[in-house]
Amino acid sequence: MALPKNCSVALLPIKPVYAKAIIEGRKQVEFRKTIFRRRVTHIAVYASTPVQRIIGIFRIDDCDHDTPENLWRRHHANGAISSDEFESYYANKDEGIAIKIADVLSLSSPVKLRTLGVRAPQSFRYLTASEVARLRRAMSAT
Repeated sequence: MALPKNCSVALLPIKPVYAKAIIEGRKQVEFRKTIFRRRVTHIAVYASTPVQRIIGIFRIDDCDHDTPENLWRRHHANGAISSDEFESYYANKDEGIAIKIADVLSLSSPVKLRTLGVRAPQSFRYLTASEVARLRRAMSAT
């Protein structure tokens, strides 16, 4: 899968254990606390410390916005997360989002953020058109 011409990409920092589970196909839903305010079609999977690289890309199939309890009921089997970790993540939160993962592409050569000229975000970051172009070039160089 290459990034389509008119895609919109968000960079998501994800703990390496969960990022690896996405790439391996064991995690088919990514749980987040906040919803994108813009249209996002693809996610650049940034495996956070200690990996600190973009290790893959996936297409967003759908987003399910609801209470953590309802998200867990519907998606726990595909989330590759324990109930304790899930409850800790959503502690004191009334709502969340389950991002349904599709068309995962593992990068044979993970990409450093400096290649895109960006820093690691706390929650997520929308990539600009020029940053997406740099990501495409880095992907085609592998």
